[in-house]
Amino acid sequence: MPSLNLHSLFDTRVEGRVTFLDNLTLDPDDRSLMLSARTEIRARLKARLPRRIQKKAEDAGQGHIEVPEPRFFTQGSWSYKTLNTPCRPPQQADLDDGAYLPFSYIESQPPAQMSALLFEAVEEVLSELADDKGWKIDTNNDNCTRLIISDAKHIDVPVYSIPDHEFETLVKASMEMYRIAAANEVFDSADYAERADEQEWHMMPTEGVLMATKNRGWQDSDPRPIRDWVVEQVELKGEQLRRVMRYLKAWRDFQKWDKDDPKSILLMVAADAAFDSSVDRRDDLALLKVLRGLPDILRGKVISPSTRDKPPGEQEDLARRLDNKGIRRDVIARIEHFADQLEYAINTCGIPTKACEILIEHLGDRLPNDPERVTQSTVQSQPAQKTNVVPPLGKTTAG
Repeated sequence: MPSLNLHSLFDTRVEGRVTFLDNLTLDPDDRSLMLSARTEIRARLKARLPRRIQKKAEDAGQGHIEVPEPRFFTQGSWSYKTLNTPCRPPQQADLDDGAYLPFSYIESQPPAQMSALLFEAVEEVLSELADDKGWKIDTNNDNCTRLIISDAKHIDVPVYSIPDHEFETLVKASMEMYRIAAANEVFDSADYAERADEQEWHMMPTEGVLMATKNRGWQDSDPRPIRDWVVEQVELKGEQLRRVMRYLKAWRDFQKWDKDDPKSILLMVAADAAFDSSVDRRDDLALLKVLRGLPDILRGKVISPSTRDKPPGEQEDLARRLDNKGIRRDVIARIEHFADQLEYAINTCGIPTKACEILIEHLGDRLPNDPERVTQSTVQSQPAQKTNVVPPLGKTTAG
């Protein structure tokens, strides 16, 4: 039985063909809506947050403190381009936009009290904005304030403190970028904001980043290492790695989980460990290779990229979260079943319509039901083995 090439269902450059990747990607209107909301959130915090913090500090008997306008950096899946559209309610597309302030006004105040005060000030300012815009606000998260801008979209705003001299560097860099952009009359564009974030991000400090929480004081939490790790791995291994990460997240989102689901960062780090850029440029084979490697990886420790340079006792094992609600076995079993079915669709079934049905069963109807674009491989691919070290799959022609 000849094997099937399913790559073009996932990703293709053929004009007029909608792919799985297309259906996972925010359309331009939704993207513009989220960027516009981010712009309004930033403007409101710049205009009102400094004075709000000052007043709350004075009311708390902490005297007068000078608070500058915050700086902002988009982080999370939006920044490293692994964001997918929501699969089903109550899932939402999210944009994480961190607000940053300098240390100086914290050092002379009780740290835990200032963390709560800062968090509360941000929450109040954004609650007012939500009322003005007709948005909803979710204040249940201890780590950020969430603005729900539509049924399927939200923006999270965590707040951080960084060393004073680092903050000043960011301010000067931002002023220079604004001067250049204004001279070229592009300073009001969303593209400018994206480029500014990208350039200023590289000036962010690598140490001394603290996140304010609602009830737990300041936490050592720096989003930069994860973002930098994703960028570095994609540069090293190619864009296919990012696509496979997104396919895994889409598979996770389509599943119905009784207790909990595997978190995105865990799937991404594990996928990177299983990914082999030398296998094939076909996405169906790349995904299969990763699926075959994931079970053994998830049975062990999966160390967060943000803590890999720390002593073993301080490293974060992302896979340990699977045990918090007892889902490790369930996650691994589902991945093994998906791998078996994907391999059957590629190597055994031989019927394009059946292959599409199998993929849709595991990934949902965002995967195109388009058997006409499924082709036979010119070379029979070798069955992937369920071992920790998987031999390379046979080379085939990409669709």
